[in-house]
Amino acid sequence: MADTDNVAELRSQLEQARRIAVTLEQENAELEAQLEKYVGKEPTVRDEMAYLQRCANAVYELCELARMRRHEVVTVDEVVQAVNGERPDDPADKRRRIYIDGKGNGWLDQSTGYGDVRWVAPLAIFPGDAEPSTTVRDRTGELHEIGRCW
Repeated sequence: MADTDNVAELRSQLEQARRIAVTLEQENAELEAQLEKYVGKEPTVRDEMAYLQRCANAVYELCELARMRRHEVVTVDEVVQAVNGERPDDPADKRRRIYIDGKGNGWLDQSTGYGDVRWVAPLAIFPGDAEPSTTVRDRTGELHEIGRCW
């Protein structure tokens, strides 16, 4: 009788272990699925610095605008937009944009042509070598604006 009780107890423990294993496998699959949302999608230091630079530039531009419009008030909403780097692009801003691509190469804005295609030329190379920014982005993997100049 003791052997039968032991076998029954062992079978019960085995069944309980199987249920625990199934539960752990399900939890593991859920965690792996959740991990896929984040792995490889973290912003790089350059992305973070570019974002902070855009925010700082937006605040500086708002301050300059406030100096020029002395008779008008800068609203809290405009300040919040500037701090978040969400200010709209100003079509009157004629400064050339400076970019860095996915391989660390510098590019300078040349012009915006037909169909609003932005042309960029590599820095330290003859400016006639300009290419559409979309082509550079496709070839190098990315193209980030890092500043503007006159």
